[in-house]
Amino acid sequence: MRKIAIVTDTASDISIDDAKKYDIKILHYQIVYKDKTYKDQLEITAKEVIDTLEEEVPTTSLPSLDEIHEVFDELVKEGYKEVLVIPLSSGLSGCFNAINMVKEDYQALNAVVYDSRTISAAQAVLAIKAAEMADAGCEMKEIISELDKMRENQNTLFIVDTLKYLLLGGRIGHVSAAVGKLLNLKPIITIGDDGKYETVAKVRGRAKAISYFVNKVQEILKDGKEYKLYFSHAAGEEIKDKIIALIKEVKPDVKIEGVCWISPVACVHCGPGYVGMLIQRI
Repeated sequence: MRKIAIVTDTASDISIDDAKKYDIKILHYQIVYKDKTYKDQLEITAKEVIDTLEEEVPTTSLPSLDEIHEVFDELVKEGYKEVLVIPLSSGLSGCFNAINMVKEDYQALNAVVYDSRTISAAQAVLAIKAAEMADAGCEMKEIISELDKMRENQNTLFIVDTLKYLLLGGRIGHVSAAVGKLLNLKPIITIGDDGKYETVAKVRGRAKAISYFVNKVQEILKDGKEYKLYFSHAAGEEIKDKIIALIKEVKPDVKIEGVCWISPVACVHCGPGYVGMLIQRI
Protein backbone atom coordinates (compact mmCIF):
# COMPACT_ATOMS: atom_id res chain seq x y z
CA MET A 1 0.00 0.00 0.00
CA ARG A 2 1.29 3.47 -0.83
CA LYS A 3 1.93 5.94 1.98
CA ILE A 4 -0.35 8.78 0.84
CA ALA A 5 -4.05 8.47 0.02
CA ILE A 6 -5.50 10.73 -2.69
CA VAL A 7 -9.02 12.17 -2.57
CA THR A 8 -10.86 14.46 -4.98
CA ASP A 9 -14.51 15.30 -5.70
CA THR A 10 -16.92 14.83 -8.56
CA ALA A 11 -16.40 18.38 -9.85
CA SER A 12 -13.16 17.01 -11.28
CA ASP A 13 -15.24 15.00 -13.78
CA ILE A 14 -12.93 12.05 -13.14
CA SER A 15 -14.55 8.84 -14.31
CA ILE A 16 -15.39 5.98 -11.98
CA ASP A 17 -12.99 3.79 -13.98
CA ASP A 18 -10.10 6.25 -13.61
CA ALA A 19 -10.81 6.68 -9.91
CA LYS A 20 -10.51 2.91 -9.50
CA LYS A 21 -7.45 2.69 -11.76
CA TYR A 22 -5.53 5.30 -9.78
CA ASP A 23 -7.06 4.39 -6.40
CA ILE A 24 -8.51 7.86 -5.84
CA LYS A 25 -11.30 8.30 -3.30
CA ILE A 26 -14.19 10.46 -4.48
CA LEU A 27 -16.43 12.89 -2.59
CA HIS A 28 -19.83 13.35 -4.22
CA TYR A 29 -21.71 16.61 -4.63
CA GLN A 30 -25.47 16.39 -4.25
CA ILE A 31 -28.18 17.14 -6.79
CA VAL A 32 -31.41 18.21 -5.14
CA TYR A 33 -34.79 17.78 -6.82
CA LYS A 34 -38.14 18.52 -5.21
CA ASP A 35 -38.78 14.88 -4.41
CA LYS A 36 -35.31 13.37 -4.07
CA THR A 37 -31.61 14.12 -3.54
CA TYR A 38 -29.03 12.21 -5.56
CA LYS A 39 -25.33 11.64 -5.01
CA ASP A 40 -23.50 13.07 -8.01
CA GLN A 41 -22.24 10.43 -10.43
CA LEU A 42 -23.23 7.53 -8.17
CA GLU A 43 -27.01 7.82 -8.26
CA ILE A 44 -27.63 9.92 -11.36
CA THR A 45 -25.90 10.37 -14.70
CA ALA A 46 -25.02 13.55 -16.56
CA LYS A 47 -27.33 12.57 -19.41
CA GLU A 48 -30.23 12.06 -17.00
CA VAL A 49 -29.71 15.59 -15.66
CA ILE A 50 -29.52 17.09 -19.15
CA ASP A 51 -32.57 15.16 -20.39
CA THR A 52 -34.77 16.38 -17.52
CA LEU A 53 -33.66 20.04 -17.28
CA GLU A 54 -36.72 21.23 -19.17
CA GLU A 55 -38.96 19.54 -16.60
CA GLU A 56 -37.08 20.68 -13.49
CA VAL A 57 -33.81 22.46 -12.83
CA PRO A 58 -32.47 21.05 -9.56
CA THR A 59 -30.25 22.79 -7.05
CA THR A 60 -26.89 21.47 -5.90
CA SER A 61 -25.07 21.15 -2.59
CA LEU A 62 -21.67 20.13 -1.22
CA PRO A 63 -20.64 16.59 -0.38
CA SER A 64 -22.21 15.95 3.01
CA LEU A 65 -20.11 16.22 6.15
CA ASP A 66 -21.15 12.64 6.89
CA GLU A 67 -19.61 11.46 3.61
CA ILE A 68 -16.37 13.37 4.24
CA HIS A 69 -16.18 11.72 7.67
CA GLU A 70 -16.89 8.34 6.10
CA VAL A 71 -14.02 8.74 3.62
CA PHE A 72 -11.60 9.81 6.36
CA ASP A 73 -12.76 6.92 8.57
CA GLU A 74 -12.14 4.52 5.70
CA LEU A 75 -8.62 5.87 5.18
CA VAL A 76 -7.80 5.44 8.86
CA LYS A 77 -9.20 1.90 8.79
CA GLU A 78 -7.05 1.11 5.75
CA GLY A 79 -3.98 2.20 7.67
CA TYR A 80 -3.13 5.49 5.99
CA LYS A 81 -1.21 8.11 7.95
CA GLU A 82 -1.30 10.79 5.23
CA VAL A 83 -3.96 12.01 2.81
CA LEU A 84 -3.91 14.63 0.09
CA VAL A 85 -7.34 16.01 -0.82
CA ILE A 86 -7.70 17.94 -4.09
CA PRO A 87 -11.20 19.47 -4.20
CA LEU A 88 -12.87 21.96 -6.50
CA SER A 89 -11.42 25.48 -6.31
CA SER A 90 -12.11 27.24 -3.02
CA GLY A 91 -13.17 30.22 -5.14
CA LEU A 92 -16.07 28.24 -6.59
CA SER A 93 -17.28 26.08 -3.71
CA GLY A 94 -17.28 25.66 0.04
CA CYS A 95 -16.04 22.08 -0.29
CA PHE A 96 -12.44 23.14 0.46
CA ASN A 97 -13.50 24.73 3.76
CA ALA A 98 -15.76 21.81 4.71
CA ILE A 99 -12.92 19.29 4.31
CA ASN A 100 -10.57 21.49 6.32
CA MET A 101 -13.15 21.57 9.08
CA VAL A 102 -13.61 17.79 9.11
CA LYS A 103 -9.88 17.04 9.07
CA GLU A 104 -9.56 18.65 12.51
CA ASP A 105 -11.30 15.56 13.91
CA TYR A 106 -8.46 13.35 12.60
CA GLN A 107 -5.33 14.54 14.37
CA ALA A 108 -3.56 11.20 13.81
CA LEU A 109 -3.97 11.63 10.04
CA ASN A 110 -1.72 14.16 8.28
CA ALA A 111 -4.42 15.58 5.99
CA VAL A 112 -3.46 18.23 3.45
CA VAL A 113 -6.26 19.98 1.53
CA TYR A 114 -4.76 21.34 -1.67
CA ASP A 115 -6.62 24.18 -3.36
CA SER A 116 -6.83 23.14 -6.99
CA ARG A 117 -8.06 26.64 -7.95
CA THR A 118 -9.74 24.97 -10.89
CA ILE A 119 -12.43 22.52 -11.98
CA SER A 120 -13.17 19.68 -14.38
CA ALA A 121 -10.29 18.09 -16.34
CA ALA A 122 -7.78 20.56 -14.90
CA GLN A 123 -8.66 19.29 -11.43
CA ALA A 124 -8.66 15.65 -12.53
CA VAL A 125 -5.14 15.76 -14.01
CA LEU A 126 -3.86 17.14 -10.70
CA ALA A 127 -5.45 14.28 -8.77
CA ILE A 128 -4.16 11.65 -11.20
CA LYS A 129 -0.64 13.10 -11.11
CA ALA A 130 -0.75 13.07 -7.31
CA ALA A 131 -1.83 9.41 -7.34
CA GLU A 132 0.95 8.46 -9.77
CA MET A 133 3.55 10.20 -7.62
CA ALA A 134 2.17 8.62 -4.45
CA ASP A 135 2.42 5.21 -6.12
CA ALA A 136 6.06 6.01 -6.97
CA GLY A 137 6.78 6.65 -3.29
CA CYS A 138 7.10 10.44 -3.46
CA GLU A 139 6.76 12.49 -0.30
CA MET A 140 3.89 14.92 0.28
CA LYS A 141 6.01 18.04 -0.29
CA GLU A 142 7.31 16.63 -3.61
CA ILE A 143 3.77 16.00 -4.82
CA ILE A 144 2.55 19.45 -3.81
CA SER A 145 5.53 21.09 -5.51
CA GLU A 146 4.72 19.27 -8.75
CA LEU A 147 1.02 20.17 -8.51
CA ASP A 148 1.98 23.83 -8.09
CA LYS A 149 3.97 23.66 -11.33
CA MET A 150 1.17 21.93 -13.20
CA ARG A 151 -1.42 24.40 -11.94
CA GLU A 152 0.68 27.32 -13.18
CA ASN A 153 0.83 25.74 -16.64
CA GLN A 154 -2.89 25.20 -17.14
CA ASN A 155 -5.09 27.19 -19.51
CA THR A 156 -8.82 26.49 -19.36
CA LEU A 157 -11.65 27.71 -21.54
CA PHE A 158 -15.38 27.04 -21.24
CA ILE A 159 -18.34 27.91 -23.41
CA VAL A 160 -22.04 27.49 -22.72
CA ASP A 161 -24.61 27.29 -25.49
CA THR A 162 -27.26 29.07 -23.42
CA LEU A 163 -27.07 31.54 -20.54
CA LYS A 164 -30.28 30.16 -19.01
CA TYR A 165 -28.67 27.82 -16.50
CA LEU A 166 -25.95 30.25 -15.43
CA LEU A 167 -28.77 32.67 -14.64
CA LEU A 168 -30.76 30.10 -12.66
CA GLY A 169 -27.63 29.16 -10.71
CA GLY A 170 -26.95 32.80 -9.83
CA ARG A 171 -23.76 32.99 -11.93
CA ILE A 172 -24.99 35.97 -13.98
CA GLY A 173 -27.68 38.63 -13.63
CA HIS A 174 -31.05 38.93 -15.39
CA VAL A 175 -29.95 41.86 -17.54
CA SER A 176 -26.79 40.09 -18.73
CA ALA A 177 -28.79 36.98 -19.58
CA ALA A 178 -31.45 38.94 -21.47
CA VAL A 179 -28.88 40.89 -23.48
CA GLY A 180 -26.89 37.75 -24.16
CA LYS A 181 -29.93 35.91 -25.46
CA LEU A 182 -30.98 38.85 -27.61
CA LEU A 183 -27.57 39.20 -29.22
CA ASN A 184 -26.82 35.45 -29.32
CA LEU A 185 -23.73 36.06 -27.21
CA LYS A 186 -21.58 33.16 -26.14
CA PRO A 187 -19.42 33.97 -23.10
CA ILE A 188 -15.93 32.45 -23.13
CA ILE A 189 -15.02 31.70 -19.52
CA THR A 190 -11.73 30.81 -17.86
CA ILE A 191 -10.46 30.28 -14.33
CA GLY A 192 -8.41 33.16 -12.95
CA ASP A 193 -5.40 32.97 -10.65
CA ASP A 194 -7.77 33.36 -7.71
CA GLY A 195 -9.63 30.21 -8.71
CA LYS A 196 -12.78 32.06 -9.76
CA TYR A 197 -14.57 32.28 -13.09
CA GLU A 198 -13.58 35.11 -15.42
CA THR A 199 -15.23 36.04 -18.69
CA VAL A 200 -12.43 36.57 -21.20
CA ALA A 201 -14.62 37.27 -24.23
CA LYS A 202 -18.21 37.48 -25.43
CA VAL A 203 -18.57 36.39 -29.03
CA ARG A 204 -21.66 36.38 -31.19
CA GLY A 205 -22.70 32.94 -32.34
CA ARG A 206 -21.34 29.43 -32.14
CA ALA A 207 -18.94 29.73 -35.09
CA LYS A 208 -17.04 32.61 -33.49
CA ALA A 209 -16.88 30.76 -30.20
CA ILE A 210 -15.33 27.76 -31.93
CA SER A 211 -12.84 30.03 -33.68
CA TYR A 212 -11.86 31.57 -30.34
CA PHE A 213 -10.96 28.13 -28.97
CA VAL A 214 -8.89 27.24 -32.04
CA ASN A 215 -7.09 30.59 -32.06
CA LYS A 216 -6.27 30.24 -28.37
CA VAL A 217 -4.65 26.86 -28.96
CA GLN A 218 -2.57 28.30 -31.80
CA GLU A 219 -1.53 31.26 -29.66
CA ILE A 220 -0.40 29.12 -26.73
CA LEU A 221 1.26 26.33 -28.72
CA LYS A 222 3.42 28.66 -30.79
CA ASP A 223 6.00 28.74 -27.97
CA GLY A 224 7.23 25.34 -29.14
CA LYS A 225 6.73 23.62 -25.77
CA GLU A 226 4.82 20.37 -25.36
CA TYR A 227 1.14 20.41 -24.45
CA LYS A 228 -1.74 18.02 -23.98
CA LEU A 229 -5.38 18.96 -24.62
CA TYR A 230 -8.37 17.67 -22.68
CA PHE A 231 -12.03 18.25 -23.52
CA SER A 232 -15.22 17.99 -21.50
CA HIS A 233 -18.80 18.59 -22.60
CA ALA A 234 -22.48 18.26 -21.76
CA ALA A 235 -24.37 17.03 -24.82
CA GLY A 236 -21.96 19.22 -26.77
CA GLU A 237 -20.52 16.59 -29.08
CA GLU A 238 -21.10 18.61 -32.24
CA ILE A 239 -19.29 21.71 -30.94
CA LYS A 240 -16.52 19.67 -29.32
CA ASP A 241 -15.92 17.60 -32.46
CA LYS A 242 -15.77 20.75 -34.62
CA ILE A 243 -13.23 22.39 -32.30
CA ILE A 244 -11.03 19.27 -32.26
CA ALA A 245 -11.22 18.89 -36.05
CA LEU A 246 -10.17 22.51 -36.64
CA ILE A 247 -7.37 22.26 -34.09
CA LYS A 248 -6.09 19.13 -35.83
CA GLU A 249 -6.07 21.01 -39.14
CA VAL A 250 -3.76 23.72 -37.82
CA LYS A 251 -1.86 21.62 -35.25
CA PRO A 252 -1.96 18.02 -36.51
CA ASP A 253 0.59 16.77 -33.96
CA VAL A 254 -1.17 18.13 -30.87
CA LYS A 255 -2.03 15.48 -28.28
CA ILE A 256 -5.74 15.15 -27.50
CA GLU A 257 -5.39 13.26 -24.26
CA GLY A 258 -8.94 12.94 -22.99
CA VAL A 259 -12.58 13.66 -23.81
CA CYS A 260 -15.37 13.20 -21.28
CA TRP A 261 -18.83 14.29 -20.20
CA ILE A 262 -18.86 16.71 -17.28
CA SER A 263 -20.28 15.51 -13.98
CA PRO A 264 -24.03 15.61 -13.39
CA VAL A 265 -23.65 18.44 -10.85
CA ALA A 266 -21.85 20.59 -13.44
CA CYS A 267 -24.60 19.90 -15.97
CA VAL A 268 -27.06 21.64 -13.65
CA HIS A 269 -25.14 24.92 -13.96
CA CYS A 270 -23.93 24.65 -17.57
CA GLY A 271 -26.83 23.09 -19.43
CA PRO A 272 -26.66 21.30 -22.79
CA GLY A 273 -24.10 22.45 -25.32
CA TYR A 274 -21.36 23.22 -22.81
CA VAL A 275 -17.78 22.53 -23.94
CA GLY A 276 -14.63 22.89 -21.87
CA MET A 277 -10.99 22.69 -22.93
CA LEU A 278 -7.82 22.32 -20.87
CA ILE A 279 -4.46 23.15 -22.42
CA GLN A 280 -1.88 21.55 -20.13
CA ARG A 281 1.82 22.21 -20.63
CA ILE A 282 3.89 19.14 -19.84
